[in-house]
Amino acid sequence: MILRLQASVVLLVCTLKVISAQRRSCCETYCYNDDDERKQVRHFATKTMYEVIRPPDTDRQHIVPNCVPVKFWLLSRHGTRLPGKGDIAEMPTQLKLLQDAIIDNYYTRRTIPDNGRMCDEDLETLRSWRWDPNITAQYESFLTEQGWQDLKYLALRAKEKYWQVFGSGYDANKFLFRYTNTQRTEASFKAFAEGLFGSEESQRVKPVAPSEPDTLLKPYDYCADYDANKDRQKQDENSEANKFFRTALFTGTVWDISQRLGFRHNLSVEQIEYMWDACRFEQAWQISRASPFCAAFTQDQVNVLEYKEDLAYYYQNSYGYERSTELACHAMADMLKHLKSRDEPSVVAYFSHDSQIQLLLAALGAKKDSTPPRADNYPFMQYRQYRSSDIPFAANIAAVKYQCAEQREPERVIFFLNEKPLMLDWCNVGLCNWSDVERKYQRFTDGNCDRMYCQGSGGSQFFAHHSLATLVAGLFVLLSVRWGILV
Repeated sequence: MILRLQASVVLLVCTLKVISAQRRSCCETYCYNDDDERKQVRHFATKTMYEVIRPPDTDRQHIVPNCVPVKFWLLSRHGTRLPGKGDIAEMPTQLKLLQDAIIDNYYTRRTIPDNGRMCDEDLETLRSWRWDPNITAQYESFLTEQGWQDLKYLALRAKEKYWQVFGSGYDANKFLFRYTNTQRTEASFKAFAEGLFGSEESQRVKPVAPSEPDTLLKPYDYCADYDANKDRQKQDENSEANKFFRTALFTGTVWDISQRLGFRHNLSVEQIEYMWDACRFEQAWQISRASPFCAAFTQDQVNVLEYKEDLAYYYQNSYGYERSTELACHAMADMLKHLKSRDEPSVVAYFSHDSQIQLLLAALGAKKDSTPPRADNYPFMQYRQYRSSDIPFAANIAAVKYQCAEQREPERVIFFLNEKPLMLDWCNVGLCNWSDVERKYQRFTDGNCDRMYCQGSGGSQFFAHHSLATLVAGLFVLLSVRWGILV
């Protein structure tokens, strides 16, 4: 009892310190346009731009002494995209209302805070903001020009680092490509191919056609248990994400943001998310020019918003969901099969979505904290391993197999997240013995996916979940034929 009381007191003190620090940061002079380092744009959860996450071009951690790379396997998220249809419909109107209200608060109503106000440069940048009229529902979730560059240059860097594997041109036997049935992943594949082979030769590249159901790249789309957990996390008021909305830390952050923008009342969480989405989308579209809405937030406020999304993703796509380590079974089995084989293809590249990247990380056992993130432990999780900002646009997991001169362990593997080695605790500074890899992930091989995937249901939940309409339609056709009432 005494220990629990002591722990509660420590947590309360830490939380009050965090809130106090945020209040100070809210009420100190801060001008976003003068922040040359642009520190606050670094971590925007899964809408972070890839360029601030990947290592610098001078990084040489891929070089392994006395070893030659022989296999390359990649799972990449699509590059930077446009918003979805719902956001495109709502964001222009909602952001214009907020823009007008903030400018009115500062210049007409004069409801600006006594301390911590926005600087004139930030306000003028916000006043000049306009929604791009070319972003319409017709192009919802499409890959952007920056998204194309994300994947093209990822390919160029991979080819330069692992030239022994990639070679100098396209060979259909040597390369295997596949993407999901979406414009943004298909375009990401084409950008990657252009980076490898050039614009002309890349036209000859023949990928594997998307399949249905696609348990390799989108297993979560065909699993009723995953859907049920996702709904539960959103609807249950006691889920960690929903409990976080009610903490003093989050409600205080909402008040600080509202006050700093000149409002005498709390903005809704939805209004704050419209501004945050504008900030991170626009920053990812134009990486050298920050969105005017980024000036609405201080670094501490962004950290709280990131943690809110971390909680949602952790309990939906990572260790907080008990099936997360098994749901990417088919992708793990595919990776292990290709790494083990001495036959071609020697380069495999798949293009999918952020949920699959997170599920594969969980299957690998990477980025796992000893204490899970919760609504009540934000002060203790500042240095957590799991962050949704590690899954930016164009996030990728690569596995590179090496043939080494050492006779005892001639085959080694390095797993990379966003071109940086994953430091798995059973490997030597990221370099893993192939025999250990096979032993560690043995449960994903030998056909075990049929028993592991989606509570051992294989693809059957897909048909139960998605094919009722097809079944009804087929029954109607049969009855129509039987009774001669075809229409």
